[in-house]
Parts: sequence; C-alpha cells; structure tokens
Amino acid sequence: MRTMKELFDLSGQVAIVTGGGYGLGYQLAHALGEAGANLVIAARKLDKCKASAEILEKELGVKVLPARLDLTQPAEIDALFERVQKEFGKVDILVNNSGVALVEPIFKFSLETWRQVIDTNLTGLWLMCQKAGSLMTRQGYGRIINIASITGLIGCPSDVVMSPPYNASKAAVMGLTRDLAVKWAKKKVTVNALVPGWFESDMGEQNKPAHDKLNEYYIPMGRFGTDDELKAALLFLASPGASYVTGAGIVVDGGITIQ
Repeated sequence: MRTMKELFDLSGQVAIVTGGGYGLGYQLAHALGEAGANLVIAARKLDKCKASAEILEKELGVKVLPARLDLTQPAEIDALFERVQKEFGKVDILVNNSGVALVEPIFKFSLETWRQVIDTNLTGLWLMCQKAGSLMTRQGYGRIINIASITGLIGCPSDVVMSPPYNASKAAVMGLTRDLAVKWAKKKVTVNALVPGWFESDMGEQNKPAHDKLNEYYIPMGRFGTDDELKAALLFLASPGASYVTGAGIVVDGGITIQ
C-alpha cells in the first residue's frame, strides 16, 4: 500500500501548463511545482512566462522551462512538444489552462470572434491532448487535466457572461475529456476536467460590474474563489493517487451548480 506522501508526490515528473505564466495558470503551475514536478509554462506572452519561471525555480527548486505558445498555431504546438522532448524526454502531466472569453453583443457576435474563441479553447486544447496523449500512451502513464468552466454546465445571463462561444467551448471540453478518457484508459492515461466557478482572474476583470450580483444572487458561499482554492483539486487529478479517476469533472464553484 502506498503512503499518502507517495500518492501525491510528483518528484521527477514533467508537467506542461498552458497559460501558466500568470493568473490561475500560475497558481496551478505552482501547485505542481510544490509537489516536485519540473514545469513547462507556455503562453503567448513569453516575457511573463520567463518572469514566472525565474520565481518558480527560485521558490520551489524545480526546473522550469518558459515557452511561447499560441494555441491557434498548430506549428507552435508541434514546436513546444519537440522542445519539451529535447529538454526532458517525456511528458507526465498536461494542464490545458489557456483560454479566451471574447465578448460582443449576442446578435452582432461576429463569426471571426466566434472562431477565435473556439480555435483557442477547443481546437487548440484538442491538439495539445493529441500530442500529449501520443507520448503518454506510448510511455504507459499520463495525467491530462482540462480546465473547463461551470459556464459549460449552466446557462449564463447576458449581464454575467456575454460570450456564447466561450460557454459552448467549455461544454465541448468536458465532452472531449470524457471521450479521450475512455479511449486511453487501458494505457494508464487519465483524462479529467477541473471545472472552476468564479475566481478572481485577468479574464474575470471584464465582468467586474457583475461581481456584486454574482456574490449576492448566484454564489451560495457569497464570494469568489481565492488564489489557492483550485490547487488541491488539481494536485489530486495530477497525482498518482488519482489512478482510478478518469473522465470526471471536479467542480470547484462555491455551490453555484447545486442550485
């Protein structure tokens, strides 16, 4: 029987976190680094990735590779995995955290904006899963955690989230998660979704006017999530201890979806 320390120890593992240079992505990367994983933090803003990598290496004593990544550019995804293979020789954990929530009036929502959101949140995520899954199934171990959203589970009033493609993409992410979980289960590769509610983040800033309404009417706990309230759920899904959990969606939302 493995000890609790062994069940949650990520020492020597390699974890890719998209959007890991700032916001919630940084917090998730920090959690994996605290457990001993070496990190690859990849995002469009390379300068932020580099700055965060320096801090993480100094604080946690793990190796951190910063990388430029635009999920709408398949060539950049290929280049990222080539670089990770060269630097580390494997990928044990993938956290698909990057996403965009572009807002336009619903009856004037442009096809261009729709495609930009879907290309990033769904197509880019799929390509990351495809590349990571190919490596993980061959090595006989892997953890893929897709960051979804409660907006993929419930409808949202227009004054809370006016981004139909964002909500649609997050629902699709959960469907894709379940499908890949079935396909790769016998290869010891688990695929799960972490499903956050409202957390303070750069993306959430565009919804500041709705915060008071959310807290008063929608969130049973009456507050947004704090900067460390996703870490434990992520660590569980990424750990050896979650070896019998796949295709699941762990909801961390202060009770919104139980109403």
